[in-house]
Amino acid sequence: MSIVDEIKRDLDAILGGDSKKLVETADKFGKHLKNKGLSTSQIRAIFTRVQRLRRFDENTLNELNLLRPKMAYAVGRHKGKVKDLQDVLDEAIQKIDNETKFKNFKEFFEAILAYHRYHGGD
Repeated sequence: MSIVDEIKRDLDAILGGDSKKLVETADKFGKHLKNKGLSTSQIRAIFTRVQRLRRFDENTLNELNLLRPKMAYAVGRHKGKVKDLQDVLDEAIQKIDNETKFKNFKEFFEAILAYHRYHGGD
C-alpha cells in the first residue's frame, strides 16, 4: 500500500477529530512530500487559498470544490511533484460536510506544511 493510500484510509479519523492520527500522518506525509522534491511555495500556493476560508458555509464548499481543478492544473504544471498532495487533499475535500471536518482539514493541511518544513523542505 502506498503512503498516499495509507493517508487516504486515515482521512475519516483525521477529519473526525483524531488529533494523534492527524499529527502522525502529517509528519509522515510532510516528510514524504519533502523527499519527492515538493517546495514549500508549491504547498503554500494551495494552503493560502484554504486559510482564507474562515468558516464553514455553502460558499466555503464552493471554494473548496473550485480548488480541486486548480490543484489538478498544478500537478500538470509541476510535472507531477504536486500529485500526492493533490490526491490526498482532493479526497479530503470531498469528505468535508460540516464545520468540524472543515476545521480539522485546515489543521491537517497546516500540520503537513509544518512537518514538510521541519524535515527540510525549502
